[in-house]
Amino acid sequence: MARNKAFDPEERLEKARDLFWERGYHATSMQDLVEAMQLNRASIYDTYGDKHALFLQCLGNYATDKREEYKAAAAGALSSIDAVEAIIRKALERTLQEGKACMVVKSSFELAETDKEVNSILKNDGDRLNDILEVLLMKAQSAGEISKDRDVKMLASYIIANFSGLWQTYIISKNEKLVTQMAEFLIQVIRQ
Repeated sequence: MARNKAFDPEERLEKARDLFWERGYHATSMQDLVEAMQLNRASIYDTYGDKHALFLQCLGNYATDKREEYKAAAAGALSSIDAVEAIIRKALERTLQEGKACMVVKSSFELAETDKEVNSILKNDGDRLNDILEVLLMKAQSAGEISKDRDVKMLASYIIANFSGLWQTYIISKNEKLVTQMAEFLIQVIRQ
């Protein structure tokens, strides 16, 4: 008969996520995870698998949570173009509140080129966010909120690429005003 876990697996997964997010995958050791998660190695391996499997769970959960926040922000908008703006503003809010690189962005630079499983998670996340933005931009075109000659696929990719720029600029400069101006400019460009 299987024993019940004496800890909340989701709570401990968040501790691992926060550590990976702060340090990155390569700079985080199993001993670091043991200390942060307050679990012994056997419990970590039994519950989550090895370090790589644990990281993949953390990254996947982070990406899903972030995307759900964007969808929730968009859901409260009155129009499709307002929904796109709400997603951009949510990305800005996350940038300023978190004060550190998005885990997706950070992981893309650290691992996406060499780790196929990380690349797959990040590509899937990017594709899903891109799809959300494309649908909203197509609806905005149909409603006359943006020009019909705009390439919505490119615009969606452009928005996502700018999210990385917001995080990078804020991490380096800590200039809230500049990053806010960048987001406002992105909104202006999209609304043209």
